Amino acid sequence: MDKVICVGKNYLKHALELGDAVPEEATYFFKPPSVIHTVTKNNQFVDLPARGEVHHEIELVFRIANTAGKLSITHYTLGLDLTLRSLQATLKKAGQPWEKAKVFPNSCIVGEWRECTSLDEVLEIPFQLSVNGKLKQHAMGLDMRWKPDDVLEDLPNFFPVCDGDVLFTGTPEGVGPLVKGDVVEVRGGEINYSFKCGPRG
Repeated sequence: MDKVICVGKNYLKHALELGDAVPEEATYFFKPPSVIHTVTKNNQFVDLPARGEVHHEIELVFRIANTAGKLSITHYTLGLDLTLRSLQATLKKAGQPWEKAKVFPNSCIVGEWRECTSLDEVLEIPFQLSVNGKLKQHAMGLDMRWKPDDVLEDLPNFFPVCDGDVLFTGTPEGVGPLVKGDVVEVRGGEINYSFKCGPRG
């Protein structure tokens, strides 16, 4: 694994809720593997940054295989692309890259991986995120503007894709803030997990 590849604004209503222009082509940004936090049991703590307003963004996540230059999807899970929203807005306004708002410890949360035997079936699975028992985001992969197959075909036009790279496919509308003590629950098909926002204590 070399990197986490993220697709921006892949759900139309999410782009609109941020007040952003709707891109005509897929937008990509990256996160390093060092920010991944895997949730393996319910109710564990996930530390959030002490600065800024952290927003949740639930996403369908895929693991990519590169076999002699041929890209395919081997596994899937549900994850969160955490974002320092106010900082991101400031960076956008200044025409600067988003990394300061996207790359921080635990900013890439993933659940346990499941084998992807049928991409079409995975895209039909409804998934959702709740905070303190209140539904905040829900969608299915079929709602994406650029499906994973489209993205895999497009990616090599711009940069190398390595075996084991992780693909975050974008978030639906309903993003919002998380604070210390919030309990986040992620559900979709066979993938169900929860965590409490830290720091602990």
